[in-house]
This record gives sequence, C-alpha cells and structure tokens, in this order.
Amino acid sequence: MWSLSVTVLLTLQRSVWSAYPFTFSERECRDLFPERIGKDSLTAGSNDHHDEPFTIEPSETIHGFNFGSTQVLVKANSKWRIQGIIMQARIVGNCKNPKQQHPVGHFEVSENHKFLRAANCSGNPFKTVTHRKYPINTDSIVIRWFPPEDVKAEVYFVATIVSGKNDFWTGIVSHTIRHKDKPFTPGHPQCPMRSKYTTSATPRPSPQGSTGKILHPNILLICTLLTAILWTMYHN
Repeated sequence: MWSLSVTVLLTLQRSVWSAYPFTFSERECRDLFPERIGKDSLTAGSNDHHDEPFTIEPSETIHGFNFGSTQVLVKANSKWRIQGIIMQARIVGNCKNPKQQHPVGHFEVSENHKFLRAANCSGNPFKTVTHRKYPINTDSIVIRWFPPEDVKAEVYFVATIVSGKNDFWTGIVSHTIRHKDKPFTPGHPQCPMRSKYTTSATPRPSPQGSTGKILHPNILLICTLLTAILWTMYHN
C-alpha cells in the first residue's frame, strides 16, 4: 500500500513539473505569460530590441502556395539558453480584437520530437507547442508549421521562453509571413504581449505562499509525501 502510494505521488509530481512553469489556463493560452513564476518577465525592463536574446526565424516570407509547411527555427543568441518554451502563430490585425489572441495553423509535432510536444490550448493542441520536459537546455529548436487554409492574412510567430528557474522572456516575435494574395502591412504589426506579473490576472491561483512567490517543487513534494504517510498510518 505504502509503495503504491509513493509511486503514484512521484508519478504525479513528475507530470506536474515536467510542464513547469506553464499551466495552459485559458488566460495563459492568450497572453503566454507564466504567472506561476510570480515575477515580471525580463522583457519588461528592456528597451533594446537590437540585441534580442532569442529569435524566431521562419523559413518562408510568403504562405498560400499549395498550403506548404514552414520550418521554424528558434535560437538563442547570447548566454541565455532555452530551458522552456510556449509558442504559437497568430494573424496580424487589430490587437484589441479577441480573435487576434488565438493561434492559427498547426505545428507538426511527432511523438519522438526531441524538445517539443503539443500543448493543451484552444481545444486544438497542435496549434500551440511547449517543451517536452523541463528543462530542455538547448540553444536551438526546429519545428514545422502549416498555415490555415482559410486565412489569407499575414501571420507571425510569438513565444515566451524560459531561460532559468525564475527568468523568462515574453513577446519574442518573428517577422511576418504574408499571404501570396495580400501586400505586407507597413510598420511593426506584431501585437505586444504581457510582460508584467499581476496576481489579479490569474483566474485559478497556483500554489503560492503568502508572499505571492511560488513554492519550490521540493517543498510541495515533501508536503504531499507527509500527507500520504499520515493517511497510510491512520488507515493501518
């Protein structure tokens, strides 16, 4: 009985923390902000966009030709490495329009992909990708993406990348990919992403202490094991 309880608890613990720090809540699927970390992103304090720590580089600049796929390269450009990621493709449009906050197209995520897996967002998991385990500790990721057949708008990729236990970057965007029948939109049409931590933005609070900081996973594991021990002793 005790052995079974420990096995189940450890399995659940690994499952929860393999996705750290993302919960894939409805809000998080819109703003790609890992509120579980409990702090602002590093993007919030940076105004220099000439030396980005990470870049997203699609292989194409135009879509709509026989609905072919686009190869997407995510790479680190500095000391920061990719430990965790959540990424989507979105259309260019009015940033206040709720439709702009939903992913489009789908990623080709094989079961044996070294770094990525489908994320449970938007009712279609292949529209969003995240890390297969945490941390993945790599400086580059490549994945294929297929544009939607019914969208003729410009699209771009946007990601949040976790580069340390409490360090992450939001609003990492690629260049836009226009549809073959549409001209480019002038300026910088990619919508800004949330970079500030606010406790009121979380509809379903994650396990936190009174200070608003996330509890370390080892503390959560110890509490869970102690509860299991007491439960076993009581029922024996």
